[in-house]
Amino acid sequence: MKYIQIMILVVCIVFFSFTGSIGSAHPNGGNTEVDVSDVTYVLSETKRDPMLEEAFSKAFDLKKGEDQIQYYYNRVDLNDDQQPETFVYLVGSPVCGSGGCSGALFTKQNGEYMLITTFSLVRSPVIIQNEKTNGWKNMIMYVSGGGIKGGYKLLHFDGKTYPSNPSVQPDVQPVKISGVGIINDDISKKGGIPF
Repeated sequence: MKYIQIMILVVCIVFFSFTGSIGSAHPNGGNTEVDVSDVTYVLSETKRDPMLEEAFSKAFDLKKGEDQIQYYYNRVDLNDDQQPETFVYLVGSPVCGSGGCSGALFTKQNGEYMLITTFSLVRSPVIIQNEKTNGWKNMIMYVSGGGIKGGYKLLHFDGKTYPSNPSVQPDVQPVKISGVGIINDDISKKGGIPF
């Protein structure tokens, strides 16, 4: 049974890699009117974070070792309080579909991860803009696949959370974007941290 699960995961990763359903979004991703030349890209962390694993497994109802998940994460200060938030990107058949995979944003309070937002239809990299809304930096996600017209979408913080579905957010208007592109890993070549 375990062998069959592993083979299904391998087939899904290969399929999604070739169809573009998971993996890095092209920096210009078909929308040539958005200039991302001022975005600095960073790779995800490589060290396991057991407390983060506990937090995202609770948020997505995942079981360690059973759900064949890999994860990627970066820490980035979104509200300039000198305490970085943590964005985690999950890959695997239970958390991915034709439009992308799942993600979550956490903040740390009293040494514990607290969930801010879960995201669907995420592709890497996620761009953290320098511009802010309600004191938090805007996010830009590229959406495509699953019948969605490809393009960059702008996610604003509403005072409590970010929108969970980037595909229904406003398009990024033709503009030069500056900021940091996190989770800039080519997941077809670099495996994440096994969960």
